[in-house]
Amino acid sequence: MIVTIPEGILDRSQKMSVINKNAPRYRSSRKSEKSLKLTELVELTGYSRKHLAMLLRNSGKVIFTPHGVRVIADPYVSFVSRRGRKKVYPEELTSYLKALWELSGCISSKHLAVFIRANQDFIFNSPKLRDISPELKEMLLTISPATIERRLAPVRKKEELKGRYKANPNASNIKKRIPIQTHFDKPRDRFGLVEIDLVFHCGESTAGDFAYTLTVTEITTGWTELRVIQNRAQVWSVGALKEVVDSLPFKVIGIHSDNGSEFINAHLERFCKKRSITFTRSRAYRKNDAPYVESKNWSMVRVYTGYRRYNTCEERRILRAMMRLVSLKHNLFIPTMKLVSKRREGTKVHKRYTVQTPFARLLNLNDLNNTQKVRLLRLRECCSYFRLIKAIAKLAEKLDRAYNNKYHPKEAA
Repeated sequence: MIVTIPEGILDRSQKMSVINKNAPRYRSSRKSEKSLKLTELVELTGYSRKHLAMLLRNSGKVIFTPHGVRVIADPYVSFVSRRGRKKVYPEELTSYLKALWELSGCISSKHLAVFIRANQDFIFNSPKLRDISPELKEMLLTISPATIERRLAPVRKKEELKGRYKANPNASNIKKRIPIQTHFDKPRDRFGLVEIDLVFHCGESTAGDFAYTLTVTEITTGWTELRVIQNRAQVWSVGALKEVVDSLPFKVIGIHSDNGSEFINAHLERFCKKRSITFTRSRAYRKNDAPYVESKNWSMVRVYTGYRRYNTCEERRILRAMMRLVSLKHNLFIPTMKLVSKRREGTKVHKRYTVQTPFARLLNLNDLNNTQKVRLLRLRECCSYFRLIKAIAKLAEKLDRAYNNKYHPKEAA
């Protein structure tokens, strides 16, 4: 071709029409003629020789791509149809999923899927879910965690609260008598082992007196009890622990704590010996030796109380009432994940989990007798999930007013 064709003169459909017109002659030509035609078409279209050769060889053929059925060199239609599975869940399902997610306390998708199935006897009585159709209700009962994650991704807002506190474990002779137990040494098949820890409600300073929350978690089922104490004195921490041990629906056979002086003392040591309870402690500065209770410190305490400083009688009174209700909510209705197996294939680690409520895990155990199981069933029947979350929300508002009134009494009034 002697003349030069400027770029932009021909649009895509015109270029494809030229290619379709010359394709039959190109395929029947000799190699030398094909080379000349490619040279001219490169000048005309601006495409590369390899791309042009592919279009001329396959012009008019139908190919299957991940995006659909594509006709090569079609000047008018690029995608005739789309492949892949059709959408099963309609867009209106997202609003109901969001309502369930908020109703459950904004738990993860895996937990939410089990939460819906485990509590289907009452969650659909919520005002936001009463008008749901039977078809959508059936979809919510069968929806997978992956689909929930995709649907909630646009509406999910995760708030990360950052805060740190430093404990000051004091070395003592009692430590020498209490054996150290790492996370890897914990027996996995023994029911009744609990981990304990204190959550500091100190704000930005640990000076002075302020409230604490005692967290007690059974490692097999995840059953957790919360108690609020007015300070870290041994009389309060050990007293609260005795109350929890006596109120648990199972027998405690072992207690594991960190190295804080509120636990590493003669009072708790005597209490464990009197009850024939094994008493162990973590390594210094190794929080992973008590991972079960550490995870509950966030999901069951910090989520509801934040990192504010609570040091008045009114705040402690509200906290005590709130933590009791939070314990009931999470033990009876909120599912938790538990690692079942773990295997490594090269660089990948495959983990398998079970997702159940602590209440369901307790009922499935053979360690409880029929009387204990009947009490658990009656406890769940007596507790209304909607009344629980409303009561917790009201107490959270009271706690916020009490906190603001402490520093700005005129504004709170």
